[in-house]
Amino acid sequence: LSVVGIYEVNVRLDEYARPGAFNDPDMLEVGNGNLTFEEKKAHFTLWSMMAAPLILGNDIRDFIKPDGTVDSDNKVLQILTNKDVIAVNQDKLGIQCKRIKAGLKDILVKPLENNEVAVCFFNKTNSSAEMTCTLNEIHNVINVTLPKSEKYVCKELWDKTETVVADKITSNVEGHGVKVFRISAFL
Repeated sequence: LSVVGIYEVNVRLDEYARPGAFNDPDMLEVGNGNLTFEEKKAHFTLWSMMAAPLILGNDIRDFIKPDGTVDSDNKVLQILTNKDVIAVNQDKLGIQCKRIKAGLKDILVKPLENNEVAVCFFNKTNSSAEMTCTLNEIHNVINVTLPKSEKYVCKELWDKTETVVADKITSNVEGHGVKVFRISAFL
């Protein structure tokens, strides 16, 4: 199966996941095969949103320079060590994301501790597309405890930009790519 094929099976199993019983869509293929940079980021993000075990399937020797030091410029290593995305995966609530919009442009919502939430836009098309999700849609997801507020802080976890929004999140998403946000109420 392809990464998207495995995702399509696992994303539907959210009702069965809980701490101590996580769904396992198999090991990460980030660093293997012919995935583009955007596809590698998407793969890692989707597994993190699904609270899946992050088991590396690549050769970690590729992260070491000939002199024995870590190759911190290695793009695969940079993806696999994104602390913000890992924090979404490792959130103490242990809740798998819920897909609230499905099709060629999926939207995933994952409740987080401290009344925060992660939202992921996944663009399965070949070209970039604008994607939008309202805060009302997010508030309607089971287990979301994000307080109602006039404003929300949205941190994009790959480019590290922060924005303040009132009623919706909108972003341009590369083809086969993701944008993932950690959202908290602006109090």
